[in-house]
Amino acid sequence: MRSDQRRRLGVLLSLAALWGAGCKKEQPQASMPVDAGAVAVAVVDAGPVAKVVKPLRLSDVSLQRQEDRLAVKYTLTNPGTAQARGPACLMLIDEGNRAIDVLRMGGITVKGGSEDTFEDQLTVADLQWKQARAVLLFTVAYDKYCSDTQLQPTSETLRLLPTGAPAPAGLPMPVPAEEATAADLVVSDVRVRRSKTPAGASVTFTVKNVSDHRASGSACLRAYVREGLFALEENDVGEFDLAPGASATVTGTGTFGDASHWDEVTVLRLFTHTYGCAEVAGPENPGVLIHKPVDAENAAGGEEAQHDAE
Repeated sequence: MRSDQRRRLGVLLSLAALWGAGCKKEQPQASMPVDAGAVAVAVVDAGPVAKVVKPLRLSDVSLQRQEDRLAVKYTLTNPGTAQARGPACLMLIDEGNRAIDVLRMGGITVKGGSEDTFEDQLTVADLQWKQARAVLLFTVAYDKYCSDTQLQPTSETLRLLPTGAPAPAGLPMPVPAEEATAADLVVSDVRVRRSKTPAGASVTFTVKNVSDHRASGSACLRAYVREGLFALEENDVGEFDLAPGASATVTGTGTFGDASHWDEVTVLRLFTHTYGCAEVAGPENPGVLIHKPVDAENAAGGEEAQHDAE
């Protein structure tokens, strides 16, 4: 064979070898171990990972009260993977394990697997604070209220003494507060006195809770030209918050919008209700009738007059 033919044959054989190698099926690579610290890439998409919701944990709580302000500092830990948010709540509890009041401390947001510390300032009146024997801290869902009767906490509840020290464990959830009605309250010993200001008046009365639950609200003094007419003046004149069977003597003040109305008024009525003067008078809440005495008509008079109640 001539040399040029041998060269052409060699080129053809080389090309055939290369073509055959290029068409050879690639062998699968051996699987590599997954590093525990790395994220493995799945061949098939498994979809989003479900978020795990777990109750929040409360810890490191401190309570500091100054005058009518209560400073609350607390830490929330989220052991789940879902973000938690909603109101944080504080319940005042009396000696009978009954809820006195439930207050909203503030809004919280805690990412899954993290913790955060919050500080809130609340207004708590002496009337409620002095009756509190414990406080209960908890959180609720974003679309719920702290004052909901059927509580569904999204956190573990934490019961403390008003000092911030741990309270006895194992107690049941407190009995929720109920709205007081006129039938729950008995009013007696109503006394009205004109103040030194021409339009002012002082009212003292005793109120007793005759129900089996707590009763709170305020008293409303309404003044009438005569029976059967709408009130010419009305004033909220004192608050109360009573355990079952308890009573209190309350003193409050009110001011007429027009001092000359004292000359027109002949009848006074004292009403007690959860919402005070916001509650409309009616057959179910007729109030305590007080005939305006002569000595109360003199703005300069300082003597306290006691009146019979019907």
